[in-house]
This record gives sequence, structure tokens and C-alpha cells, in this order.
Amino acid sequence: MQVPRTDIRPTQDRVRQAVFSSLASLVPGARVLDLFAGTGAYGLEALSRGATTACWIERDPRVCAVLRANVSALAGPDQAVAGCLRGDALRLLPGLPGPFDLIFADPPYAEEWCEQTLAALAAAGSLAPDGVVVYEGARDKLARPPPGWRLIRQKRYGRTCLSCYQAEA
Repeated sequence: MQVPRTDIRPTQDRVRQAVFSSLASLVPGARVLDLFAGTGAYGLEALSRGATTACWIERDPRVCAVLRANVSALAGPDQAVAGCLRGDALRLLPGLPGPFDLIFADPPYAEEWCEQTLAALAAAGSLAPDGVVVYEGARDKLARPPPGWRLIRQKRYGRTCLSCYQAEA
């Protein structure tokens, strides 16, 4: 997998493996969305574990070029790739072919995006019933779930914190 020469921070392999181990039963057959995608590792890992389709969104044009190359090189010919879109992840949500069963959000650590991301997902109807949002953020910026969401799992790995959310019924 290629990594662009920018300030992106690819998810550590051990963190990604832990995420997929904990979500193993949700991945086969899932429709996956990888927001703030960077190298595309979350979506590609999901496809390799049996997800039906994946879609990636990345804002930075240089990073998006590397993302597209990674998806082209690593997604199998029998895997449905819904697209590698370039633009603002939260603004593109309403036009996506959702809903998605599994959504990964790994925004820049410098800002806190959790509430904005979950609100945008809810407004766009992006998450399928019983779907899960995996939010990766800085350990020192733990977010409480906003109204309408419940935290189902949270784990810290070094300076990273992974939080899994589901929409309340």
C-alpha cells in the first residue's frame, strides 16, 4: 500500500487489526464507507474480509491520487468499489448510494470532528439500521456521544482512541 508524502497519519496495523477483530461478524456482506480515507486502509481491509462494497472519500487531491492507486492495486476484480471521491466528506454524504452498514471516520486529529460527523451521517441517512460508525480520534479528545447516538465500544491505543457508535432507534 502506498502512503502519500503529506501529513496524513495512516492507522497503525495493530489498531486496524483490533478494530476488525472486534467487528468480525459485521464485515461479511457489509456496505462500507471510509470517510477522511487517507490511504484507504479501512475500506480495503473491509473488502479483504468479505465486505460487499466500499466507498472512500478524501479531500486532499494528492492523497486522493494515492488512494485511487491503492484501491486499483488492492481491490480484487470481483469486489464492488462504489468509488473514490474527492471532496469534503461531510458535504458529499447526501449524494452517496447509502445506507452503509459500517462507516469508518478517521479525520485529522488536530480538530474534533466526532459530533459534526455523527450529525452529518444522521442528517443524510447514511447509516443502515444496526449499522456501526467507527470513529478514530485523539486519545486526549474523547467525545461523548451526541444526542441520538450511543457509544457501544471504546478502546485506547497509544495516542489513538477508537469509539464505536450506533444510532438510537
